Amino acid sequence: MENANEQEDELLALSSIYEDEKMFRPADDKRGGKLTLPLQLPQQPFYITLSEKQTTKALNLGSKLKKTDDGTYLCVNHLPPLVLHFQYPKTYPSADPPSFTLLSKWLSTKMLSHLCSQLDDIWLENQGMVIMYSWSEFLINEALPFLKITSPYLLNSHCEKSTSETNTESHQTNPSKMDERTKTEKEKLDSRAIQDVASQELLLKCIIEYDREESKNVFQKSYFMCSVCFNEKPGSDCMRFHDCSHVYCNACLKSYFVIQIKDGNVKSLDCPDPKCGSQATPLQVHTLVGNDLFAQYDRLLLQSSLQSMDDIVYCPRLECQTPVMMEKGSNLGQCPKCHLTFCFFCRMTYHGVSPCRVRKDELQKIRTEYENGDESKKLYLEHRYGKRTIQKALEDFYSEEWLNSNSKKCPSCGTHIQKIDGCNKMTCTKCRTYFCWLCSNILSSSNPYSHYNSPSAPCFNQLFQGMEDNLMDEIEELQNALLAELG
Repeated sequence: MENANEQEDELLALSSIYEDEKMFRPADDKRGGKLTLPLQLPQQPFYITLSEKQTTKALNLGSKLKKTDDGTYLCVNHLPPLVLHFQYPKTYPSADPPSFTLLSKWLSTKMLSHLCSQLDDIWLENQGMVIMYSWSEFLINEALPFLKITSPYLLNSHCEKSTSETNTESHQTNPSKMDERTKTEKEKLDSRAIQDVASQELLLKCIIEYDREESKNVFQKSYFMCSVCFNEKPGSDCMRFHDCSHVYCNACLKSYFVIQIKDGNVKSLDCPDPKCGSQATPLQVHTLVGNDLFAQYDRLLLQSSLQSMDDIVYCPRLECQTPVMMEKGSNLGQCPKCHLTFCFFCRMTYHGVSPCRVRKDELQKIRTEYENGDESKKLYLEHRYGKRTIQKALEDFYSEEWLNSNSKKCPSCGTHIQKIDGCNKMTCTKCRTYFCWLCSNILSSSNPYSHYNSPSAPCFNQLFQGMEDNLMDEIEELQNALLAELG
């Protein structure tokens, strides 16, 4: 009766110590239970050394890896726990210990056997007393130091050999000696020690998934200060960017994401920190903004990605707008949906090998691209618009540039007039209109010089303005020439 009372008290104590049902669950018959014990790591993050094959698998699972000259490492903050199933005999704790099995996904059966042996030793030291709390504390805090597991840890360093490896050795070793060695190894393994993983191929995946899940649970139970609203909130109401680990509350990020998506800035859903460029994942965006807005985000993101591709254009028909892929070396585009045939470059009706028609307002842009482009860019523009069109655009530009720098337009008919010498009263060679070179005003046909003689006129006394400067320049040139001749 006394043993039964102590067993009941111990189960109550374990329920009080480990309130989370994930850590302790008593058996239905109240004669035992299950303890799921998280391991205290020697350091965080804890590094696991990966082989080349494991590295590829970890990358496919989206894990963050650390690469050094010594190798590639998986960084984790949590490793799969030890699971202790125990059952009370009627004589516990007065005479006998609980019967138990010890399970782990990543520790080998040999390592678990060492732990089982240590649990037996702890019982012998405390025989006659309840032992479950001492066992659980040892497994949580001292199991890894006891097994001498440190970071970085080679994942398969202590795993048992596979059947294929054993079979290979059996062909290379005397069969009788092999059987004897196998028997000896089995005797060293404790039947209570169980490596609870379907295969070594799944081991890395189990570790990665457990670390993610446990990190998520820890995050949700922690509190964080949002750098946008400066309120402290639980992790369950916050979001953390994966690349930079910056944390913001869901309310602030949702408002930010909604504005960006509605404005079409789907590639700007990054960390609000101005010095950070981490991007939110599509799953994070979906969680915050909901189905309808996420559908818009997804559509705009696809459209933005297609627009950045040189060999993709949209069907010119506004009611269609289906993406069309360009065939290499051809300007023919054919919409797979509405079957419209069009020029891939100018989006007009397909015109074969003839150059694209160019609007006048596009010539300036084409000229700039041609002048600043490399050889391949120039060949592309010549192929698209025709070499003669490019040359004409350049000629027209240079002609207009020269005219703007060396002539003025007649204020009456717009003809370009160049002044070579003489006074500032000009006569248009086309319409014979008098105008002032300085202010471009039309002058009186009967008395054009009144513009320069009247004190109220804007160009008073400036009929010969500029001629004096030209004359002085000529005199200076003559003087320099004479001095050079004289020696």
